[in-house]
Amino acid sequence: MNITVLYVGSSLLAPLKNAEQEINRVHKLDVYVAPYNFGAALSDAEWTAVENDLSKAEIVFVIHVMDGENASRLLAALERYKQQHRAVIVINCMADLMRRTRMGKLNVEALADGVSSNSEKGRVKPFQLIASIGSWVGK
Repeated sequence: MNITVLYVGSSLLAPLKNAEQEINRVHKLDVYVAPYNFGAALSDAEWTAVENDLSKAEIVFVIHVMDGENASRLLAALERYKQQHRAVIVINCMADLMRRTRMGKLNVEALADGVSSNSEKGRVKPFQLIASIGSWVGK
């Protein structure tokens, strides 16, 4: 199973690679994690590597990506490889990226485009509800 993780920060690389090794050791799985730090704009060569891994990924995690250039290139790549990805999990990112979250029947983009739902305080758009839940979980 190929997993691509696009994140901002310096503390995730080692834990991601350790988790990959531990999962493979304990469960005898063939998991490959391709981590990329999106803390700064990537060069064209780096984007070629990202796109290559995204084209093979079954699961994609996007964590705290706020850089406009990286986000716009990533949005295009996620659209290109949409059929390849079984799940895209976007955590604490720009709204356009957050809408790309989908796991099984959960598709945040479809919810965001859907009809508003009822709440005690009136009408709440589904995307606002998910953003609020995500904010609460982050706390």
